[in-house]
Amino acid sequence: MKRIILYILLFPIILNAQKKTNSNSHNSPKLIVGIVIDQMRYDYIYRFWDKFEEDGFKRLINNGFLCRNANFSYAPTFTGPGHASIFTGTTPAIHGIIANNWFDKESKKSIYCAGDGEMQTVCNCHDQTIDILSDDGKMSPHHMLSSTIADQMKLFNENTKAIGISLKDRGAILASGHSANAAYWMDNEGKWITSSYYMDKLPKWLIDYQSTTTATDWLNGNWVVKNKFNHDLEKALEEKGPKAIKTTPYGNTILNELAIKILEKERLGKNGNTDFLSISFSSTDYIGHKYGPHSAEIEDTYIKLDKDLAKLLKVIDKNIGLNNAIIFLTADHGVVSEPHELTKRKIPAGYFDKTSCQQSLEAALRSKYGNGDWIHNFSNGQFFLNHDLINENGISIRKIQDFCADFLIKIKGIKHTFTAKQMTENSYNGSSVHALIQRGFSQKRSGDVIIVLDIGWIGDGWESGGTTHGSSFSYDTHVPLVFSGKFIPKGKLDKLVYIQDIAPTISTLLGISYPNGCTGIPIREITEWKH
Repeated sequence: MKRIILYILLFPIILNAQKKTNSNSHNSPKLIVGIVIDQMRYDYIYRFWDKFEEDGFKRLINNGFLCRNANFSYAPTFTGPGHASIFTGTTPAIHGIIANNWFDKESKKSIYCAGDGEMQTVCNCHDQTIDILSDDGKMSPHHMLSSTIADQMKLFNENTKAIGISLKDRGAILASGHSANAAYWMDNEGKWITSSYYMDKLPKWLIDYQSTTTATDWLNGNWVVKNKFNHDLEKALEEKGPKAIKTTPYGNTILNELAIKILEKERLGKNGNTDFLSISFSSTDYIGHKYGPHSAEIEDTYIKLDKDLAKLLKVIDKNIGLNNAIIFLTADHGVVSEPHELTKRKIPAGYFDKTSCQQSLEAALRSKYGNGDWIHNFSNGQFFLNHDLINENGISIRKIQDFCADFLIKIKGIKHTFTAKQMTENSYNGSSVHALIQRGFSQKRSGDVIIVLDIGWIGDGWESGGTTHGSSFSYDTHVPLVFSGKFIPKGKLDKLVYIQDIAPTISTLLGISYPNGCTGIPIREITEWKH
């Protein structure tokens, strides 16, 4: 009888303990939101600060922790590697996403970082759930070799919901990881789609949502800033179709609206667990490439993005409370000023003739070693040599790599050359160019010879206008990083931190394991404050 009475008295305590065991701690945040702004240089924060309102960027920064010296610790600085590095806590040398596309040494074909021919497009395709003719959804994270923050969250608690969204497939897929419940991106028709990797059909709420909210809703009238520019959106729709929204600020707006709808329909932050949402805003990249970082278009894009962020933060605050969420905001890379803008101000810069470079090296190899196709591919600043031909002629791989490196360094516009042998036989540390190249180098996937262009130089394909990124220099590596919300102190930090430090910082705050390939370290000024 005494045992029965004791059990009755202890039952509420036992039940409460079981509830805690089956869900995250009551003190855990309800939601993690990782925001990536594609192609955002660090200086944009201060360049546009006076144009921002109080509830967007300023709300995050004033109430959060701003790392003013956050950098990518590798090259090349592209979208695919950037998203993978942010969320895995490591670099391309480990996670394997060495570029957006790379030459595959086995198949001799180009590999897309999120491509997966085994998958099918899942969409609202005229009442068919799977469109077997479309390549837009033949995607998955299978090329990424390590886990992400969301993967570790789901390993810790299988009930965690993890969703990634972006205009770009790679922005949604690589951020949300291998175990995500869903990833959504925009196809060439301006519609939200996914891959059969995640699901067999789109959720009904998304199909219903797309029937009332389409890309064409934003493509009417003009995108105009008085006395600066005037772009006809209806003409853009006519010429390019609904995907034209990507090169306008309204691409960010429609993505932001999708994020808000996902928060509502998936009840993120209300499921009794810590849920995860990654949002990658891509229009900033499309517009930055087209008009350059000093354009009126890019300024207006960030002013409009600030309003979108303000709306998103208000929704999160209203529904779960910003003090119950952890939000971090960063970028996947920066961008170089247009070389003609630099030279106009007497700053060294230039345009590199890639075709001439390859042709010159091919001629030199034939002169030295005889006729033959010695180069399989030149992409992402890497030369892939024909190893079969080299072996047939009994030539040392090391010697031919050294020959190429010595020849290429003499070409105008090239600052450094490195060989695969250097990368595999040496260990470089710190922030030297050697170290940054090595952290972006994969022995299985990277080329034989790597070139680094001079500061301010880009490929000649941009000579008619626009600009790009990918280098190891600060204009491409230095990006914003701000944390806000639960456990996050207010403050600023000027100490060097790396982008791969984000994942272990979030993991430490959540009390979960780091992603399995993680090489970053927690930012102590944030994590120590929690205790």
